[in-house]
Amino acid sequence: MSSVGLAAAIEELRQELYQAQALGSDQQFAFGVEEAELEILLELRDSGKGDGKLSFGVATVGVGGGHSTVRTHKLTLRLSVRDRAVGGSSPDISDDETGSWDEE
Repeated sequence: MSSVGLAAAIEELRQELYQAQALGSDQQFAFGVEEAELEILLELRDSGKGDGKLSFGVATVGVGGGHSTVRTHKLTLRLSVRDRAVGGSSPDISDDETGSWDEE
């Protein structure tokens, strides 16, 4: 079973954020991270059983066992959006027309 420690998970998140920052450096819309929430859930299950029989000189042996590992990682980022074309304020996205996208 491989393990990922908390320090490694945070470092991986940090590297992903650096990459996202570099890729978005020349884009009009910038996203700022206001809050990051990382939830790590680890569940281990272990079970085993064994049985055996002896009948008329013929041996029958049955052995059973099981092992499972469940890992869940959940990351929630709360982002703010800034429009660099208008000095870094929040983007104003609106449309005066009403109706559905399906209507022509």
